[in-house]
Amino acid sequence: MEPFISAAAEINVDEIMAAIGKRIQEKKDSGLLKQRDIEEIIEMELQPLPDFQEIPNIYDPMLFPDFAENVDPNVQLEEPPETNPVKAILKKIRGGFAPMIRFIVRPMCVELKTDILRLQKRDRIILQSSEYIRLLHNSMHNIIVEMSKLKTEEELLKTKIKMLEDKSEFLENRERALEKKLPS
Repeated sequence: MEPFISAAAEINVDEIMAAIGKRIQEKKDSGLLKQRDIEEIIEMELQPLPDFQEIPNIYDPMLFPDFAENVDPNVQLEEPPETNPVKAILKKIRGGFAPMIRFIVRPMCVELKTDILRLQKRDRIILQSSEYIRLLHNSMHNIIVEMSKLKTEEELLKTKIKMLEDKSEFLENRERALEKKLPS
């Protein structure tokens, strides 16, 4: 029977597993882990690490909500297999006319390809612009939040200064009153 984990000869798997078991026992003894937590971890289904492309975008689509769904460069259209014999025969007949059709359609294809390239460049610019807009929106939001905090803090400090001025005036008046009462 093969071991559960295999590694290079210079790596001692049993020693590593013993160290892990020792750390788990130390955490159990200190109260950080409970047996129920350990059982949940053991029974947990192993998931593959996510591919970098599968990590979701951290920004909410605010300005272009369906932009990311509509632009997927990895989508490839597949032709369904021919099941109709008449269509298969017509497809073979069309194959004979393919050079003439290609000659007639080529200028339109070239024009369409240039249009597609132009649209792809525009889409890249739109995508980049939308990212910049999201960043600017988040930056402006953070600036507004910080300015609101500073405005609140400024008002609080103004109030404290006014209270200190009032207390200082009260203490000065009290000092003058005490000076008048004291015999000279």
